[in-house]
Amino acid sequence: MKKYREYIKEIARASKYGKLVFFVGAGLSTLSEYPQWWELVDRYFNELYGKKKEGDFSTDEYLKIPQIFYDVKGEEAYDKILNDIFSVDKNPNPIHFKILAMNPVHIITTNYDNLIDKTCLQRGKYYSHISAEEDVALAPSSRYLLKVHGDFSRGIKGENVVLKESDYMNYDLNSPLISNLMKTIMATHTIVFIGYGVGDYNINLLLNWVKQLQKEGYNKPFFIRTDHEKIEENDVVYYENKGLRIIDSASIKETEKDDYMERYDSVMDLLIETRDNDNLTSDDDVIDYIYQKLSPLFVLKNIRKNDLKYVFEFDYHFEVNGMVVKHKNKGFGYLEHFFEIKEKMPRKLSYETKNKFEKITNFFDANKIICMADNSDNRMIDTSFTIDSPAYNNDYEEMERIVQNNTCNMEADYEKAFYLACLGMWEESYNLYSELLSEATDESNWWIHYLSQINRYRLYQSIIQSKDYFGGIGQFTHRGLYKPFTDDFLNRLESEMKNFDVDEIFQSMPYKFQERYKILEFLSDNQFLYEDTVKLFELTNKIHNEIHKGMYSMGNLTSDIDVQFRLNDNIRFLYENSLWSVNFKEIKQYIRSSIILQFEKAEYDQTRDEDELGFFKGIVRSNFHIDYFDFVSITKSFNIDDVKYIERICKIERFTYSDLDKIENYITRIANNLIKYFSNENNNIVFYHIFIPEAKTAFYFAKYIKLSDKILIKLFRTILFYYPEFDADINTKFLWLSRITQNNGLPKKAIQIIEEFLLVEVEKQRDSKFIEQSSSGALPINFANLIKYYYEDYTSEELSNYALTLTDESKYQIDYIYKLSSILSRDANEHLSSMRTITNLDEIIDSWRVGALEHLTEYEDIILNFIEERLSTIRSDKEKGIQKMYADNHIVTFAIQYFIGELNNSKMKDFVGIDDEYDLFVDPEDFDYKKFKAIWLKNYSEELLEKISKDKNMRPHLIEILKERVKNSKDKRYLDILLKYFM
Repeated sequence: MKKYREYIKEIARASKYGKLVFFVGAGLSTLSEYPQWWELVDRYFNELYGKKKEGDFSTDEYLKIPQIFYDVKGEEAYDKILNDIFSVDKNPNPIHFKILAMNPVHIITTNYDNLIDKTCLQRGKYYSHISAEEDVALAPSSRYLLKVHGDFSRGIKGENVVLKESDYMNYDLNSPLISNLMKTIMATHTIVFIGYGVGDYNINLLLNWVKQLQKEGYNKPFFIRTDHEKIEENDVVYYENKGLRIIDSASIKETEKDDYMERYDSVMDLLIETRDNDNLTSDDDVIDYIYQKLSPLFVLKNIRKNDLKYVFEFDYHFEVNGMVVKHKNKGFGYLEHFFEIKEKMPRKLSYETKNKFEKITNFFDANKIICMADNSDNRMIDTSFTIDSPAYNNDYEEMERIVQNNTCNMEADYEKAFYLACLGMWEESYNLYSELLSEATDESNWWIHYLSQINRYRLYQSIIQSKDYFGGIGQFTHRGLYKPFTDDFLNRLESEMKNFDVDEIFQSMPYKFQERYKILEFLSDNQFLYEDTVKLFELTNKIHNEIHKGMYSMGNLTSDIDVQFRLNDNIRFLYENSLWSVNFKEIKQYIRSSIILQFEKAEYDQTRDEDELGFFKGIVRSNFHIDYFDFVSITKSFNIDDVKYIERICKIERFTYSDLDKIENYITRIANNLIKYFSNENNNIVFYHIFIPEAKTAFYFAKYIKLSDKILIKLFRTILFYYPEFDADINTKFLWLSRITQNNGLPKKAIQIIEEFLLVEVEKQRDSKFIEQSSSGALPINFANLIKYYYEDYTSEELSNYALTLTDESKYQIDYIYKLSSILSRDANEHLSSMRTITNLDEIIDSWRVGALEHLTEYEDIILNFIEERLSTIRSDKEKGIQKMYADNHIVTFAIQYFIGELNNSKMKDFVGIDDEYDLFVDPEDFDYKKFKAIWLKNYSEELLEKISKDKNMRPHLIEILKERVKNSKDKRYLDILLKYFM
């Protein structure tokens, strides 16, 4: 047994180093009820001679009988027997799955069936399927499922498999590529034969091949023997001299004669479960063992807790809350012992061991690994979260300082390359990563080499995916073709990276690196974050189920906290280790989904029903709050539509906001960077592409943050004067500023900035070409209304004085500043009115909006003519099957004025039947409420909603519509309208 354990440890090491190959025979297929080789040959014998074979087949007969049958009965009869036997669908058995659990780099088999293929598919393991010569050159992966005797993937025909004598005799001639590939694999890997008998013809043939190839360097394959009786010691010596190391299942476990599955299991379980921690005894042994496992990771600034399961080979699971749970460890409880040492801290540790112990402890503390879960009763779970990376914190000054400094080591250069990329200097970053690859190889610094490879490839993807977009956006921002990358660089990039396969990076690294840094393998995988995404989906379902059933998660780790911990671990890992993947859409989608789920759960906790005593089932309200890191993660991963979605599903303003000083500093950095980088024409378009979306979301979400007057004033100036109009026109900027004031008010000093901005805009109206090419002068009344909302009696002296200087020749400027009438002096308004006459609809709308018209009825003829023309056009378009969108909604606006009594001409009813929303307000009594769209309500003012709620025709219908909408929509705005105006 001791010898077997040494064998099994050697196999386990081969598995770790990517050197393990399983060679699978028919015995495994027999466990899934396929026939053994002799049974297939016996079928040919019986059909050929009309009787069963007496006694066993000789080695020669295994090949000779199928050949005789083929020669005598012909190809069709030969194929028919193959069809009879193999045209059935069998399922893999547990041994197939246990083979894959050993993670073989290749699998070789002489079997024809597809059992291993199915197993690989079910386990998510991908191997290049090779069963014919043409497959060798087309293999998409360097991990092979090599079917050396062919299979029936091209049809159940004898020509596709090796069975009869001539197939074997001509094998090297007919299949030279497969033959050579198999010989190469066998000569360079640790081979484990399973599913064969020790006297199998194939085994003897293969052993001779390998011996001739390896000569003195021959590495004896292992052979799993599953006979019922124990092997004789003499036979063991015999087979070892032949070149086979026998692992005898009967010597491991006693079984009944027919219990083949149990004997296979006994060996495979021993292979899978063998651990190198079985001989740990002293404190020194335990600390040294853990140190050897963890010390390679000390170079990383952060790790994900869940990934430590790979480091400790699944002996333990590391929960996202910092607790350690025993999993597969059946040997000595070394981590339990470590935490006991940590509690007691014995003085007898040697200096060297104590030093290792402190490094392990520091590593665990830095990554918030707390204790064994069994000892967590009185432990507080640490929910604090920090990220020091200047890239995460938008500290561009610090990043610029780092990239401008001369570095003296590879670690510093690695970070520098990342910050270059964050600053939009992608070409320089790519080149630095390339230099690091060469330098790291020379110095065998494989973790720098590996992460540089990953980042260089991800950066290449960013460049290729974005270069056309950058060229297009340059047309707007630079008024000409903009090329952020030189042609020479792009050509070199293509030659270096075009056929680069990220999936192979980890497997191409030295085996020692693979063993030490299994924790990083997921970076070299196009299924990046797959496990976390699956877990997030699981938690999403769990939380939605809780909400649906009115439940509440109990215990130390609720579902929403689990989501938060996982999210924190992933963000920290990516940023602190300077991984460019953090900028990819898959990562941002994961972050968005995690945060949205937390908002959804928090909204439920805040609004769930209370019982008659004022409690809700004994559970306190959610302590969910939005801190600095939530705010930053939202700005970096959300777009404005994502924020709007959260606003629809919950009331964001109901939650608590913390770290306000840090958030304000973050917003200040964004504002400073906008001014610094985009106040001149020498913009880095790549940096623009990275930075501007974050700024946009930050300004939009800032509505919910209580800001100081100082930062408010800075934001007003930054948004109005420095935010690029290409990404936000004047009306969008107004929306942001208006939202920000809702929670912060409007400082008087900010009014001066608005006035300064409006003066610049009105000056632009001098140029008629500007009027034709720009919409920047649209709706200046919004700014006037914003000021009046907070300062009802405010009059702008500067704008009024400017208005008084205008003459009849200044038509465009008069039209523009007239829209600001509500904040102009009486003299200024009289002066403007003296130069304006109301002759068309636009002038009516402008005058009415600024309050310069007492009654719309004075202009009913113009209004009715407009309504008639617009609705006639709509009717005509409908008859032609055309549906147009209009920039304005004037017909509905006038219908609303009719509803509230500002217009009273009965001719308005003549146009009913063309536009549904128009019909609602003009004829609410006869309106077909099946045509009512609940979304209309979200656009109406409070005054109009109040009026609607009191209308006897509208009220009962809208109550039912809103109830149905609340039931079937996550948008909380409908519930607010129902409760506030109709209940």
